[in-house]
Amino acid sequence: MKRAAFAVVAICAITVATPGVAFADSPEPAPLGVCDGGWKTDIYAQSKKHLGQGPIYKDGPGGTMVLTRVKAGSVATKITVGGGVSVSGIVAEAKAEVSRESVKEVSWETQHQYRRDISRNKYGNAQFGSWGHHVKWQKYYQLPNCKKTQISYGEADVANETVGFKYWETSS
Repeated sequence: MKRAAFAVVAICAITVATPGVAFADSPEPAPLGVCDGGWKTDIYAQSKKHLGQGPIYKDGPGGTMVLTRVKAGSVATKITVGGGVSVSGIVAEAKAEVSRESVKEVSWETQHQYRRDISRNKYGNAQFGSWGHHVKWQKYYQLPNCKKTQISYGEADVANETVGFKYWETSS
């Protein structure tokens, strides 16, 4: 008799789910309001990336590198891998999930001076650009039962409103 009561309790504990939770492999449609279905774009990975534009300046070995940027320029967001999404869509998603400063294109016209000491016996390198992000995205159709049918995926370099020089050193 104790076994029968335990079996019923165990079955009930396994099948009870929190209201509003849908399971991807469930044949039942999700409760209303859980998944609205339709086309979705999602950024699922990101890393910071300097999107360089124009020449790479080199100085050294050793000493001090002084750069004055006067020339105007711009960097645009680019889809680097895949298709089926727009730059505007990726920027909107990046703005929501990565950085509020994400933009389709950033341009500059102002003068900017950069000074950096170069390590002994090394060469200093610098390039002006946008401090943006490299993102991985997916575009899929979401069914009302919350299942996804992935249509495409890819990568993009997303420009950011923050601009400046990136500096690195090399042996030659």
